[in-house]
Amino acid sequence: MVSRRRTLIVNNNQQESDALVQLFDSFGHEASAMWSGRDALDYLATNRIDLLLVDQFLAEMYVGDFIERVLRLPNHPRVAITKGGGNSKSIKYDKSLGECQVLEKEQPDQMYQTLLTAFSELGDGQVNRAPASLFPESAERVGQF
Repeated sequence: MVSRRRTLIVNNNQQESDALVQLFDSFGHEASAMWSGRDALDYLATNRIDLLLVDQFLAEMYVGDFIERVLRLPNHPRVAITKGGGNSKSIKYDKSLGECQVLEKEQPDQMYQTLLTAFSELGDGQVNRAPASLFPESAERVGQF
């Protein structure tokens, strides 16, 4: 029996977090969400996570600092950052620690395909198509993402 991949979502927007948990569950992952970057770091220090999806804006700390601390953990998860293109600044972190995938919220179709690719590269063979209702096809509906 293949174990389910574990995904942690760190996002201070409850609506986005709920939608992402539902999306990841539809992919066959065991998904959970946290709003606090500090709580997520504590959780990651003692739990195995395969994929970490973090929003570019964290309430308690700069996302670049958060990413650096995650990438310094032994056996750190694969990291993806969701960011909005409109008013987004470049996310700065020490890239020598590792690379992070950046996903643009304004391009949901591309984000969806990138997530599918990331899941298939994890090699668990449990990649499924998510219901269309979980992933909007037009940028006008990104707020429901």
